[in-house]
Amino acid sequence: MINRLPAATLRADAPGRRLLHNPTFLLLLFLLVHVPLALLLRRAPTLATLHAVAVVGVGLHYTFNTRQLVRVAYVVAYLAGAEVLWRMAEAQVPWEFAKYAGAGLLFLALLRSNRLRGPLFPLLYLLLLLPSVFFTLFDTGDVRSQISFNLSGPLLLVVGAWFFSNVRLNPTQWRYLFLVLLGPAVGIASIALYGVLTTANIQFNGESNFVTSGGYGPNQVSAILGIGALFALFLLLDKAFSLRLRLIMFGIMVWLGSQSAFTFSRGGLYDAGGAVLPAAFFLLRERRSRIQLLLVASVVFVLANYVVLPAFESFTGGAFATRFSDTSLAGRDDIARADLDLWAANPIFGVGPGRSDLLRTGNRLGAAAHTEYSRLLAEHGLFGLTALVLLLVMVVRNFRRARTPWEQALTVALIAWSAIYMAGAAMRLAAPALLLSLTFASCFAEQPDADSPAEVWTAPQRIGAQLGERL
Repeated sequence: MINRLPAATLRADAPGRRLLHNPTFLLLLFLLVHVPLALLLRRAPTLATLHAVAVVGVGLHYTFNTRQLVRVAYVVAYLAGAEVLWRMAEAQVPWEFAKYAGAGLLFLALLRSNRLRGPLFPLLYLLLLLPSVFFTLFDTGDVRSQISFNLSGPLLLVVGAWFFSNVRLNPTQWRYLFLVLLGPAVGIASIALYGVLTTANIQFNGESNFVTSGGYGPNQVSAILGIGALFALFLLLDKAFSLRLRLIMFGIMVWLGSQSAFTFSRGGLYDAGGAVLPAAFFLLRERRSRIQLLLVASVVFVLANYVVLPAFESFTGGAFATRFSDTSLAGRDDIARADLDLWAANPIFGVGPGRSDLLRTGNRLGAAAHTEYSRLLAEHGLFGLTALVLLLVMVVRNFRRARTPWEQALTVALIAWSAIYMAGAAMRLAAPALLLSLTFASCFAEQPDADSPAEVWTAPQRIGAQLGERL
């Protein structure tokens, strides 16, 4: 016979039950568990695969067992954050797993909720990219990978736009979206930090560093760390957070930002910085936000100039300053010019998705597209240009829907981060598509029936308990 817990432990006022309803405890638990989890996944690819499958399982649970669409959005945000973590851990899932899993969950949620009406422009954007697929289908290379690599991002963007156009997010739900992506970012930072602490004689040569990036691609690692630092900043400025939580967010922001810079990939900080600057313009219009932002900026400036930068300079032998004073585009300008040459030679339909790297001339032959904008022109021609114009129209319309300075700051930050990232790394990650699609969501004031922290964070326990009862 199975022993049962004493009834006293199940009372509503039991210390353990109160702890599970403590937002600070749940937040810390969620973030801290990703430190050992990430290090474990890095050593055990099989566990990383199971972790990826389990996350999708949670998403399917929410899809078929709740009417609250936002809970599916939490899972998709986690997928976008964990995408690089699974790649670092060599999880046995498809390369574009996060994009397709995210798009699939969002689409299923729309079907289940019978909310299939959405904006027309995102659908037209995707349809404009399809005619040039005809040219790729007759290529001799890995056709499926070429199409998947280049069109999975636009697919997630379109499905996400339809999904979030049917969703209204209150401030609490925005916080949860940011927090669930922060978890994997903390895990990625932990792997990168572990690599720095356990590797002797790290060589710094003025280029992106794989050792300080946890043994994986510095561009992708720095991007997720940068977006994590950006989200931590928004949570730090959130007036609903206690001082204790704000201090936690400040520490996470500094850690992720510093770790992003230490990958020697400049993109992560540039993406985040490029999102903060336009957002600050709107935040400064509110007195309380203005005071908080100026205070945070002052502390970060002092900490960076008198603590972080001197430490990095000493550790790298001066290579850190050399790297970030380099204004070159690392060949991205050459690739973009070659893309424009391809567009001039194939102005209507382009050369087909994935074929630009095979048809470029000069020393950029074989290099994958780095700039989404020039890729659209080279591979989709006039149809790609029209799709690009539609994308611009969509983000402008979404920004104009923002009412308050805080909503305007948030919207412009999401747009700016995505736009800058796509200028340097196309749509290699799910993050830019997700962030752009989030701008389609409607914002509204806090409601008393918003999700409680315990309901969100303890979902895996509830799912496990339900399965146990059925078995």
